[in-house]
Amino acid sequence: MFLKNRDFSEIKRKAEEIRRVWEALSSKYLCQVSCDNVLTRFDFAPLIATICDEEIKTDYAWAFPSWLYEKTVNFDLNTLLNLDYRKLLEDYLNNKWPHNRDKNRKQKYVERISKSIINSLKFFKNKNITPVTMFENREYSVVEVYLMLRTIPGIGPKKAFMITRDFAYRVLGYTKCHSWFDQVVAKRPRFILKDFRFLDPPIDIHSVKVFSRLFGQMKPRKSNNWRNKITPEIVQDIHAFARLVFPDIPAKIDDLFWNIGREYCYPRSPKCDECPLRKICDIGLRSKKSSS
Repeated sequence: MFLKNRDFSEIKRKAEEIRRVWEALSSKYLCQVSCDNVLTRFDFAPLIATICDEEIKTDYAWAFPSWLYEKTVNFDLNTLLNLDYRKLLEDYLNNKWPHNRDKNRKQKYVERISKSIINSLKFFKNKNITPVTMFENREYSVVEVYLMLRTIPGIGPKKAFMITRDFAYRVLGYTKCHSWFDQVVAKRPRFILKDFRFLDPPIDIHSVKVFSRLFGQMKPRKSNNWRNKITPEIVQDIHAFARLVFPDIPAKIDDLFWNIGREYCYPRSPKCDECPLRKICDIGLRSKKSSS
């Protein structure tokens, strides 16, 4: 819908500007995941952090295994399986839960995350492997890694994508460390990823919102309503556009769109004058004309 009646030269111009902006801001927007001693020593620590990494700050999620280790002074699988994650997460989040979110939402988070952690640990115990030893000492395509991760309880499509993307960024040298990837490589020195061109971005409300406004669609004005705009048509269009912008690794567009969506492209009163994409955003240009 947004690409109808558009000249390809216009689409290409937007793609070129986005590529330029990403190169300028990539060091700011690429997430540098913590690699503390617990995360780099224990196979299950990065998995637990990854499962926790939603709704709360990423730094809090990735610090949870170290906090957990201080409580248990052990991180073997049997010990982890016998912990009460509901109570532990409640204690950990006591002063970390976002103030603008209600307690019911926190309770749902604690219930969901604690269940996911236990189910994932049982999954590995039953298979007699770990999140590190599940990989063989060979070359993998990003598609293989994504599909392997999807078999783990608690790892949905978005998390599987994020882990695969972070692995790819580590291979490319975009990030300095990633505890899960680095543990795998330490035990599987020939583990490597290829075929990054098949790593499409996940589509969330920020991607849809920024993409839609780039091509002239301002509404809806409520955050949750953007979720209803995630249709098969727009998902395919964003994937195709991402491949045009970043043919080497289309997933890079997610980092840019996600950060711009949170920092500038608000549902109401977007900060168009400050947005890095203001030169090519139809809504931003329209806003500038109406105010002049």
